[in-house]
Amino acid sequence: MRFQIKDLLHIFLLSTGIFLFVIDLFIINVSLPTVQHALHLHNSDTQWIIILYIIGYASLLINAGNAGNHYGKKKLYLIGMAGFTVASLLCGLANNLYILLVGRLIQGISSGLMVPQGIALITLRFENPEKRSMALGIYGSIAGIASVIGQLLGGILPDQTWIHESWRLIFLINVPIGAVACFAVYRYTAKDQVYVKSSVSFKPMVTLFMLLMGIIFPLIMGPDLKWPLWSLLVLGTTLVFVLLFLKKQRKLEKMGYPSVLNFTLFNNRVFNLGLLAALAYYMVQDAYFIINSNYLQNQKNYTATMTGIAFVYQGIGYVLASVTVSRLIQHHGKIVVLYGLGIMILGLLAHLFILNTMLVNSDQVHILFFFYGIGCGSVLPALMTLALKDLNEKLISVGSAIYLTIQQLSICLGIAFIVGVFLHQKENKFFIWQHISSAYGYSIALSVILLLFVLGSIAYLPSQKLK
Repeated sequence: MRFQIKDLLHIFLLSTGIFLFVIDLFIINVSLPTVQHALHLHNSDTQWIIILYIIGYASLLINAGNAGNHYGKKKLYLIGMAGFTVASLLCGLANNLYILLVGRLIQGISSGLMVPQGIALITLRFENPEKRSMALGIYGSIAGIASVIGQLLGGILPDQTWIHESWRLIFLINVPIGAVACFAVYRYTAKDQVYVKSSVSFKPMVTLFMLLMGIIFPLIMGPDLKWPLWSLLVLGTTLVFVLLFLKKQRKLEKMGYPSVLNFTLFNNRVFNLGLLAALAYYMVQDAYFIINSNYLQNQKNYTATMTGIAFVYQGIGYVLASVTVSRLIQHHGKIVVLYGLGIMILGLLAHLFILNTMLVNSDQVHILFFFYGIGCGSVLPALMTLALKDLNEKLISVGSAIYLTIQQLSICLGIAFIVGVFLHQKENKFFIWQHISSAYGYSIALSVILLLFVLGSIAYLPSQKLK
């Protein structure tokens, strides 16, 4: 079964949202040291550049489906794309941290609008299950390719010499893409049906945003300020509010009113273990790029371009593994994921030995990153399937939303904890490694511990093949 050219064009067009979101998620990882130097930022400032983007995105995920039904999926996709384009221009022209942070938050919120609607519009366009599955497969492949392109551009663009402050290109490159996508979607994508009766509540989105900020803010600012009393009070108070929020939602569910969470999901042991595994895994996932990019550029004399190229090898390993092991996972289940986690853990330990020289060998770094990417590609694509595979079909949608929200929260926690350890640890040598700093060593060690937790959680799952 083949697609017509116009079908392929629509898939690519509606995949622009996820393409831009993923590119900006990865492009900043490599270019962050350059941005920090250009704007004279503190360590905690650099963490906010990433975290506000993710929190803005995560806050809208819970109600994105209902909002699309109520206001129209195409309309929200266009609003999200336009907002992302304008925010990218704002980031590219920013001359201080605060303008940049506002731009990044708007980018994240806009992504929360457009990404879910892009998936929904593709699903609506292809009624045939086989074609729909193929279309979503292309959509997923585009997201994977975007992560590799993002890492490469994050290295190449800041090193350009034909423009002053070339780091701005990492944001400005989104502007023509977003503008063309807005026009093309408006002109060529059919309107979808609007369900006026579907309800949209902004309160859960605002509540989630405030709770996330209440947790992340003291975790980021605390180490910089030597943990003042107010930071501990804010964190403790927020955790109390989280418990009260969950208690209220459970009460609403028992009374038969709509609630943000469906608590019957948490009666499923497989779902709970899958969420715990995802929580620990995604803490490592994004932090890995940030600490290695920073370490290579600031400690090992790598340029941004050299760092970006090194991460491309990781991306190639990831893409090859994710394509290759998809059938293996269907036939052999969790054992493939366990092997992938083993490769990641060995890869992280190998980082300490390969980078334990004054001048690192680029070929060895490329092989190392490729090896680690194979591990990631063997694990990440299966995590969501593992978590959701035992859920009732009616609970898959809300289960997916909870999983994706946990995913984004985990990335923020990883930046707060793992990157926080890296940024605030003293630059002493790390035990027997003469040329590895304690900052890098402890952040790698923390990552290994978290991956061991993931391995234990997956190993504890029932030995069933994935469908």
